[in-house]
Formats: sequence, C-alpha cells, structure tokens
Amino acid sequence: MKLLGLSSGRRMGNSEILLKEALMGAEELGVEVEILRLLDMDIQPCKLCAMNTCPWVMKAPEKCIIKDDAPFLWDKIMECDGLIISAPVYTLTPPGHLKMVFDRGFGPKADVVFKKMEKEQGVDVDERIFKSRVGAFISVGGAKYPNWVSLGLPILHTLTFSFQVAIVDQMQVLRAADEGAVVLDEAALSRARKLGRHVAEAMGKPFEEVEYKGEETGTCPVCHNNLLIVGKETLVECAVCGVKGTIKVEGNKVFVDFPEEEQKKSRLTEEGLRIHVQEIAEVRGAYAPRRHEVPPKLEKYEKYKTPLKPPSKIKQ
Repeated sequence: MKLLGLSSGRRMGNSEILLKEALMGAEELGVEVEILRLLDMDIQPCKLCAMNTCPWVMKAPEKCIIKDDAPFLWDKIMECDGLIISAPVYTLTPPGHLKMVFDRGFGPKADVVFKKMEKEQGVDVDERIFKSRVGAFISVGGAKYPNWVSLGLPILHTLTFSFQVAIVDQMQVLRAADEGAVVLDEAALSRARKLGRHVAEAMGKPFEEVEYKGEETGTCPVCHNNLLIVGKETLVECAVCGVKGTIKVEGNKVFVDFPEEEQKKSRLTEEGLRIHVQEIAEVRGAYAPRRHEVPPKLEKYEKYKTPLKPPSKIKQ
C-alpha cells in the first residue's frame, strides 16, 4: 500500500511540517509513503480544449499539448492507495496554484462516472482511476479565529471527489503565522500524526466501508464541514457536497436534519456524480434544438474589443 503526501505550501512551511508528521504516523503502521511538493513541479493551467477532442482525456495525459510535469503528478496520484493534501490558507482559501493544478488534470477529466461512460464507448481509459483510495486534508492558517480560514477545508474537498477519494479525516490548524511555528504546537503535531494513522488504517477498504475518524464532525454528516447555503425557509443545503436538510432549533441549539436518502445523493458519492451527469445531459438536450442560433449571435461579441496583450506577448 502506498500513501502520497501532497504539499502545496512553501518548502518546510507549517503545512508541510504537519504533512510530514502525518506521513510519519502512517509509516509506523508499515505503509510506504512518498511526498510531493507542488512548488517543485512545473504545471501550467489547462488550455481548455473541448472534452471530446482533449488529448489528455481521449488519449493519455502525456499526450496533452502542454509539456510539463502534470502527467507525472497524475501517475503518482493514480498509483497511490491513500492521499493526504496539506495546504496553507491565503485570504480564506488554499493557494490558487493548488486549485489550478487539479483543474488541469482532475475534476471532470477524472470523474469516475464519465470514465465508465468513456470506457463503454471504447475509449482507452486508465483503469487505475477506479481503484479504491482514501484520503485526508490538513489546512493551516495563522489567524486566531476560524472565520479567517472558513474556506480552507471545504475547497480541498472539491479536488478529490470526482475520482472518489474517501475522506477519512481532516484538520484545521490556527495560530501558525510564522515559519516553523507549528513545531511548538504539540497538540497540532499529535493530531497530524493521528490523522496519518487514520489514513493508513483505512487504506485498501472500499469507498462505502470507510469510516470518518475526524475529531470535528461538522454540521454535514457526509463531508463534515459547516458551510451551508441558507435561504428564507428551513431548507438548507451543504455547499460542499450538495445534500439538502431541514434546519431546526431546540432551545438555544441549532442543528440540521439531513435525511438518509439525501446523504446517498451527495456529490461525494458515485450516485451524486451520476445525477450530475444526467443533469448536464438534460441541459445540453434543451440547448441542442437552438444550437444553430448561436453563431450569428456570437458575431457581436467576436467583433467587440480585442483583449489587451502584455508586452511579453507582443511581437517586436
């Protein structure tokens, strides 16, 4: 069994230190570990080829028109049985380059439902996409209060659900504002080591058998986050995994009742991904009869101002 740690902060920054502590905990249980640092890799943004012509999707990652380290990262993630992603928090969220990297090669390109459809259509699919994987997240901020790191963990979930990584644990660390400061936080170090052990213990289990071991259970029983979409009525929705529930108040306590059937439709599950694929098909089906109307209407915007180019892109 192989566990991959992905560091998206600075070299030997607080998030990387906690990642290494987690990997040490996993090693104690006999797991083989590797660590990758995003800043050591050259990975460029996706050029947004159409999905049905994209060389990455239709052929293989190494056939992508961009020649960089993205296929190497793909291979490392496909090889692993467990994945721990660590990230600092910059202005409420993980660093933008982490999201960019996963937009390049994962997301819809690694969606297990899409991949099963492609396989049925005769596309040569990387079979490793279907293997069971477990994972965990480590988010690290320098603030004293959680409101300054409110999107740290939720956004990390968006990186892995398409290829069905079962998240077994997650942790949010505060008050790590200076380089290396986290080595003085014995509680955070102990928690990270425990997180690593939780991942190691769950590796090899099927998605549906993985139990969440995190200390903070969160409001949502599926993703264990507290980020909710609240309207003017009692119906609320988890902003991370999409499950719907009813908000209730008992005395001075507020909680949300998420029905079991709703939880099964979370976008973190394969059923939730399948529902989304059907949704997109319906949207495209409704658009198809009017597709011929689009080209003449586009002319107005094609003729409108040409985007500026930076000096580096202007031929002398």
